[in-house]
Amino acid sequence: MTLDMKLTDEKEITAPEPTIQLEKPKKKKKWGIFVVLGIFVIILAAIVFGVFKGLAIFQKIGLKIDAGSLSLKEVEPELKKDSSGKHTNFLIIGVDTRPDSGGLNTDTLMEVSYNYDTNDIVMISIPRDFKVEIGEGTKWYDKINAVYAFTRDGDDTAGLQELQKTVEEVTGTEIQYYAMVNFEAFTEIIDTIGGVDVNVETTFTDSYYPAIKGDPEGHTTCGPVGIGCGFWKIISFKAGIQHMDGITALEYARSRHSAQDGLDYGRAKRQQNVVMAVKDKVLSTSTLTSPKAIMGLISSIADNIKVSEFTISDIQAGLNLAKSFNDKNGKSFSFIFDPSVGNSELILSDGSAPKLGFGKYTDINEFVDLAMAKPAVYSEDARVYVYNTGLGSTDVNTKVKALKEQYPYLNIVNKGTLYSDKEGTYIYTHTENEFSATVNEFATTLNIENKTKPEFITTNLNGEDVTILLGKAVQLTE
Repeated sequence: MTLDMKLTDEKEITAPEPTIQLEKPKKKKKWGIFVVLGIFVIILAAIVFGVFKGLAIFQKIGLKIDAGSLSLKEVEPELKKDSSGKHTNFLIIGVDTRPDSGGLNTDTLMEVSYNYDTNDIVMISIPRDFKVEIGEGTKWYDKINAVYAFTRDGDDTAGLQELQKTVEEVTGTEIQYYAMVNFEAFTEIIDTIGGVDVNVETTFTDSYYPAIKGDPEGHTTCGPVGIGCGFWKIISFKAGIQHMDGITALEYARSRHSAQDGLDYGRAKRQQNVVMAVKDKVLSTSTLTSPKAIMGLISSIADNIKVSEFTISDIQAGLNLAKSFNDKNGKSFSFIFDPSVGNSELILSDGSAPKLGFGKYTDINEFVDLAMAKPAVYSEDARVYVYNTGLGSTDVNTKVKALKEQYPYLNIVNKGTLYSDKEGTYIYTHTENEFSATVNEFATTLNIENKTKPEFITTNLNGEDVTILLGKAVQLTE
């Protein structure tokens, strides 16, 4: 027998639940909520403090927070470019802020230009004693290292912008960014990246390097005319690759009283070497290839650095640019405004001013344009001697004149007739692996295929760097 438990019209019958008398709970304190709220407030306060601190640091050094760096969208950052769209130009400024220095001299002025078409870097250093107008329209000419100090009027930005404008007038370029560091920032940056490897090109000794008060290696003495009396110490560097910490790199970059390297001009070259060494080390150090790591470094040196309107996105773009320079085998080229620059046609022999006169930079601007366009040729600064070996004096004169017009400020000399009966044209260098850019450039211009010395030349002629022989056309025989 089966029971059908299905109910149709009947109501479901349920048993009553037993009632249990529970004790009324005591009111608990909501500690959990308070703890969560407290943590939230602490985190919020920390964020606000961090942002405020960051903004304060940014404001102190001139760095800006840009909308792009805060955006969640992945946008490839780009640096500002000049009006040609081909270059981004940076001005690196080194300032002497030592308590005993008695001023704010910007003894390091270096313009660094990146060419997007070639991925090359051109560095131009202006020695501190080069005289310019201090303030627009003043007609007062003094050393360029005084522009910042005399035009800041209590405002760092005003002084730096005036210095930027002055360098732009001298070089004829447009500068997009500047950064000014003092000695403390310089040494800390280099120590932070673990030091740098610098190629010391020439062994030198400086017996009159400024010593810090209390330095056991320091001694009070008087140097030759132009150096004067002071508290000095002796520093020496041997040629070759040297690993330098911050202090050592500072001594290497600041030294200017050695007999081996031409005072300020040698110093400017060494400073360029250190800048490139820092670039190489930053790119090889993973902790410093992110904007976050660099921001940490900047915050630690905020009291010792000033930058132009520079954003976090700019930092990333700058790192990308430096990486591109390495990945695409970019080359760096160095120019220093000493009396020999531009075949000695631009600056007075004492290095104080343009040969055209104070404030007249037409020739210098033209030279910079040429150096930017063909840095390999102009940095080699070769002595190019042209000889008539059969072409004829008139035709050789015409070709030499055309070369000088196409490549002004290079040392191109017509050395007259060497032979009158030789066939063919030749261009070659007397120094192996040097002046190749000049040889290749001039060979293309003159349509010369032979780049080796012919057998009928058995000497180094007049000791030039590059020789051009212009003979008569080769006669083909049947």
